[in-house]
This record gives sequence, C-alpha cells and structure tokens, in this order.
Amino acid sequence: ECDLKDVIVEGPGGLRVVPAASGVVGMANLPPSALGGLINAFGNLSGDLDVLLVDTAAGVSEGVMSFARAAQELLVVVCDEPASLADAYALIKLLSRQHGVSRFRVLANMVRRSRDGRELFAKLLTVCDQYLDVVLEFAGVVPFDEYLRKSVQRCRPVVDAFPRSPAAFALRQLAEQVERWPRAYGASGRLEFFFERMLQAVPAAAGGAA
Repeated sequence: ECDLKDVIVEGPGGLRVVPAASGVVGMANLPPSALGGLINAFGNLSGDLDVLLVDTAAGVSEGVMSFARAAQELLVVVCDEPASLADAYALIKLLSRQHGVSRFRVLANMVRRSRDGRELFAKLLTVCDQYLDVVLEFAGVVPFDEYLRKSVQRCRPVVDAFPRSPAAFALRQLAEQVERWPRAYGASGRLEFFFERMLQAVPAAAGGAA
C-alpha cells in the first residue's frame, strides 16, 4: 500500500531499517512476483547504501533461499540447541547441493564462554566435513548477556545502551571483521551486484515485477 521508502525506520549512526511484518504468514512465503517487486524496490535504494544486511528467518523457505543465493557473504548464526544446529545444517546442505554455494561463515550466538562457541562450531564442522563439500569459517561469538535483554526492553541497540557490555564488545568486533571481508563487484557496482544475482535467483519474478 506504500513505497519502500515510506516504511524505512531511521536508526542511530546512519542505520536504516526496513522492519518485517509480525505474524503475517504470507510475508514468509512470498510468491515470485511479489518477491521480484520487493527486490526491485530495494534496488531503487541501492545508490544510497554502503552495506545491505538481510536478516532472514530460520529454515529453508523459498524467500530465505533466494536471498541466500544472491548474497555476497553468508553468515549462519547458530546457538547450542538441537533445532538451531539442524536448521543450520539443512540450510548449508541445500545451498551446497542444489545451488553450488561452497563457503559459509558461522557465528556462535548466546554462548556462555568463548570456548563454547568454538566447540559449537566444531560440532557443525564435523557433520559438514563428513557429508558435504563445503568450507566453513568461524566468524566469532556473541555471548549470552543480560544487558542485551535490557537493551531490548529499552528499545535501544545494545552497543548504544550498554557500550561496555560483553555483547556490545562482541558485535563491534564482528562489525570490524566484516569490514575486512573481500567485496564482490558486479558489472554495475557493489550493491547492484546483489540485486542482479537476486533477480537471477528468482527467475519467475522478472516478468511479474516489471
């Protein structure tokens, strides 16, 4: 009912957020035509962005797979729970076997100790090495932190509300690491590269989104 620019929320530090729908089942499984329209809408904003971060849902829905196939980097966030590990493995397996994605970065979330994150990564790595032809890279940890819950209650980013907290420190480290990741470039530029690949990932969307 409105343009993408009308729903963008301005955050601190130049961050702009496009909030997802809550409790709307249809948004989790958009048809190709709607997904194509969404891609084109983001494409119109690309000139003003330095980095585009897409936070997908867990699982392997078509929308998740389309965004994952188009992304320059895939950061798989996993915590030490059977369901989280199973979701992570399923995503890696499907992207590897059906779409030729061979490299993934893994972030351990909500860990009590730094070594717990390494152990969690080792669990996923062992299974992937046994059954899949992929490369996993350890991207670090975000610790379990009560200050993160408090920042959510205050509706403020933890790096802003509690800048000295363990979670804030870990997220700053991750951001600095991401800045050092190699950048991929397409024929028409950095973020345009993503949108070109996104449209290729949803071939049926092109006609419906025109």
